Amino acid sequence: METIMTLPDDTHIKAVGGKSRDALLTWLQQNPKTQGWDAIVVYNRGRANALLLQQYIKKLTSENYMSPIDGHIEGEEGSKLNFFGIQLGLPRISFENADIEHSKAKITQPITAGLAILKSEPVGGYKGIHSIMRPNGAAGPTLWMDVDLINAPGNVTDAGVVQIDLSKMTAFDTDLFSDQVSIINAKNFFLERFKEKPELQVYTLGALNTSMDTTLTPKNFIIRTQAAPGAKNRAAPNYSDGAVVLLVTLKGGTDGGAPTENSDFEYLIPNDENGTKYSSAVLLSNRVLFSKLILPVLNQHPNMTYELKSPTDEDGKALHLYAQALKENYVKPAGTVFTSSSDGHHSTLRLLEDAVIKVTEEAPYSGVVLKAQNNTLHVEWNAHNTSDWNQKVDVNNGNDTDVNGQFEFNLYTKTDMTPEVDPITSAIQFSTTVSAETGSSIGDYDWLNFFGFDHRAVFFRTWYEKLNEHFFNHIANIKIPDIDTFLLRNLLFPDSNSMVLTDAHVPGDLAIFGNVDPSLTSFVIEPEQVILNPGSTKTFSVAPAATVTWSVQGLPGDTSPFGSITNEGVYTAPTVAELQGSDSQQAIITATGTTARGIAASSSTLVSIVSQTISLNPIFSVTKSNGELSFTAGTLDDRPLKWAMKNPAQGGQLNPTTGKSTTYKASADNSTDMFIQDVIQVTDDQGNIGQAEVLVINKVLGGQVEVDLAQAAQGKAQLNFMKQYDSGPIPVPHNKLVWALLGGTGSVNELGVYTEPQEKLPGFAIITCTFAREPEFEGAPIPIDYGYTVIPLPLSQYPDIGRAYH
Repeated sequence: METIMTLPDDTHIKAVGGKSRDALLTWLQQNPKTQGWDAIVVYNRGRANALLLQQYIKKLTSENYMSPIDGHIEGEEGSKLNFFGIQLGLPRISFENADIEHSKAKITQPITAGLAILKSEPVGGYKGIHSIMRPNGAAGPTLWMDVDLINAPGNVTDAGVVQIDLSKMTAFDTDLFSDQVSIINAKNFFLERFKEKPELQVYTLGALNTSMDTTLTPKNFIIRTQAAPGAKNRAAPNYSDGAVVLLVTLKGGTDGGAPTENSDFEYLIPNDENGTKYSSAVLLSNRVLFSKLILPVLNQHPNMTYELKSPTDEDGKALHLYAQALKENYVKPAGTVFTSSSDGHHSTLRLLEDAVIKVTEEAPYSGVVLKAQNNTLHVEWNAHNTSDWNQKVDVNNGNDTDVNGQFEFNLYTKTDMTPEVDPITSAIQFSTTVSAETGSSIGDYDWLNFFGFDHRAVFFRTWYEKLNEHFFNHIANIKIPDIDTFLLRNLLFPDSNSMVLTDAHVPGDLAIFGNVDPSLTSFVIEPEQVILNPGSTKTFSVAPAATVTWSVQGLPGDTSPFGSITNEGVYTAPTVAELQGSDSQQAIITATGTTARGIAASSSTLVSIVSQTISLNPIFSVTKSNGELSFTAGTLDDRPLKWAMKNPAQGGQLNPTTGKSTTYKASADNSTDMFIQDVIQVTDDQGNIGQAEVLVINKVLGGQVEVDLAQAAQGKAQLNFMKQYDSGPIPVPHNKLVWALLGGTGSVNELGVYTEPQEKLPGFAIITCTFAREPEFEGAPIPIDYGYTVIPLPLSQYPDIGRAYH
């Protein structure tokens, strides 16, 4: 299946692909990156799946809960797969099939409980049990569905809701079958089940709300999905990772262009700390940032007026907008006087005309501009002035001087407004720092008389002190309002989750990085999903820390034991004996309490208990000589697995012999035995063993074993061997038959009555029968007819199990 295939060009790598935060900021500095949209919101698979988990648990515990599935699927050549108490597990979203031009994603949904029995014609002539699967979530089987993320209407205050609807799958695959006809039938079967309770197939992954009427109120959006860099490589550590991408138009805005595979559009979630530091990002476009947030504030200034400039590069491509001052210039008025004395010589400097330090652009000087630079809002004043002055000096001996000259004044004052995230409110605030490059100069002084270095320093101070005062009191004292409305009031996630911001930068667009996490009004249980063996323990906690009470419950309608949990959050799974033959069990753990802010809240998570450290599927299967079968193994973690035949001398082969799946090939037809029982074993690096059994049928069956389960509650099954005659099938008397237990537990007597063992454990019994008929003539060989059946145990677990034998 697709999930286990390794492509030949997959290269094993250790590091997560993509760009670091700093590399992304460097890319964002080049030019606007929002594709003409007002904003872009991105959050990754991990956060999307956390949202799915909480909604799945709510569906499990609702009045209209996700009840187990019974039914059957017709397969090829008259085969039939019967389901008994099938429970579909938590859907998980992934993006190995995503591309930025569409909103595709893949949903993986395991079958976590129940029984699946495939009845088919294994060798010819008679139908029998072909394979048995005991789903438990660790080893499959699994459903894979391609879905489109859709923009659903939501309520009247929503610009739209991001949803997936499993009943609207666009493609389907499963490892329940290997043939395409059966897979198509399986798709139709599950679609019918989904449509019986359509509301349970819909999951919400976020919404944009319009109830707060502000500058940044969203109007509409489109959805795209994007695979993370390298995530389509099955050997990559981040295989199938990716992100939901929302391209947003705000109130009064117009839609941008949809990105394509050839667009200059990077994966916006940084890969810092091997992809674990950030799970979400927001870009607020450079255009919105400057035109809707910055320019209105600038033009509220009583002494300054600004306009936006739209520069382009040499190819005509738009660069980042910036704000250019139009007025007011700084003026040192004509008649300004500066006096000084040196050794009895009295100097008077008088400005002959207004000295104008312009805030407007006058090449090569920019004047006053506010722009994105070095990931901050950068304010600078670059200006030049040449002014005419007169100096009169009263000399003691009467030789007075009277000269005219010029001063050249250069100004390069700079300050940065750095965005910072308030750790409590997550609002973006700006702090101002003066750049080390700030400065000014004046010259030259050579035309002056009796004007020493001390005089020059004092005279220079009369320029830059006034200009500094003007710059910092009238220009650089801009107060950009905190930016929080769009992020915290309009971007909503289910179950009190919100975008918790950590970093804010202005490379051009406003770039914010963070995580979709529980808000300060909620908490979540950690770890969020656990698979345990019977009798084992696990300690749970909540984040952020809160005072909680712990409880545990089973699934609705399930009366099986579900374990216990202490006041400290230590959960103990039910033991093997308590499970009473059940191969798997699920429990819901809930924490109820008060957050650090004193707000009542609760959160739940799901625990799966599987009876085997290593689980295999199918656990039983039938094939013929040289026949091939596929097997899948699962563990509680990613420990390495090795496959081997328990009795290699019987000729069965496995390929590959490592990994989580293998193909079994039966030996060639060189045995005189009718049946060969092959046992496949898989072991981990700690010595744990899981096994599955294969019944190899070397000859054509001579009849069919029917199973009567009327006494299943008493642990018994009546078996009959049916022989086909012209008039129809006729049961062969038991005194003509030899019944035998070939594999499994329990016993069968001469009357064909099977009795299960007293201890109820999950498993099965393989039973064969032999019918030796009279030879056709004296000296002829004795013709022997064979039959078989397999019975899943314990018999009473599924009252409707007899359906598999009809």
